[in-house]
Amino acid sequence: KRRKMNKGKIVRWAAIILIACALVGIMVLNAVKPVDHSDSVWDGSATLGKMDAKNYYIYYTDLGCPYCNMYSHWLLENEDEFKRDYIDGKNILYEVRVTDFLYEYGEHKPDMSRWSAEGFYCAADEGKSWDYYRTAISALWDDYLSKGIGTSKTAPMITGMTADYWKKIGHKIGLSDQFDSCFDEHKMVDKVLANTVKAAGKVQGGLPYFKFGKFTTSGLDPDGGWSYVKKLL
Repeated sequence: KRRKMNKGKIVRWAAIILIACALVGIMVLNAVKPVDHSDSVWDGSATLGKMDAKNYYIYYTDLGCPYCNMYSHWLLENEDEFKRDYIDGKNILYEVRVTDFLYEYGEHKPDMSRWSAEGFYCAADEGKSWDYYRTAISALWDDYLSKGIGTSKTAPMITGMTADYWKKIGHKIGLSDQFDSCFDEHKMVDKVLANTVKAAGKVQGGLPYFKFGKFTTSGLDPDGGWSYVKKLL
C-alpha cells in the first residue's frame, strides 16, 4: 500500500510539474510573440513608425478643428525631432485618424471639416494620406493660422474657403486625376462618415483626442507650443 501511495504521489507531482512547465512555456511564448498593430490601424499610409513598434499612439483629429490644427502644426514643425526622439527613440507607431467630427456633431458645422476629410481619404486611396495631412497643415498655417485666424474658438473664423482649397492640396503632392475624380464625385463620403462614427465611440471630451498606449486625454492649450506637445508625448 505504501508503495502504491508513493507511486501515486510521484505521478501527481509529475503532473503538476508538467502543467507548470506548460504554463511557463505559454507565458514565455506570449512574451516573445512579435507585436503587430496592422489589424488595429485604420490607414497604414497615415502612420509613422513600424507596425511591430512596442508603443502605439493614436491621434484623432478634424482639419476643421482649430486646436487640432495648432497641435498638428507644432508637431510637424518639429517632425525630424519627433521621428528621431519618439518614433525611433521610444519605439512608437503613430497614427493620425482624420474625421469630419465637427461637421457631423458640432454646433458650428464647417464645410472645411467635410471637404478636408474627403481629400484626406481620397489621398489615402493612393497611399498618400500622411503627405496630404502634412501639406494641408502647412497650407493652413501659411494662409490662416500664422495670421491668428482659425487658431482657437475665440479667434477669427476661417471664411471664404471653397472645396477647391482641399483639391489643390492633392495637386501639390502630385496626386493623379484619380484623386480629382474621387474628390469631385464624393467617393469617400461613406468612409469618412463610417470612420467619424467609429471615432465618436472612442473619443471622450472632444478633439483633439489622444490615445498614448493605455493613457487617453483630450483638448489642448492653444499657447502650448512644441514643449507642450512633448509633455503630452
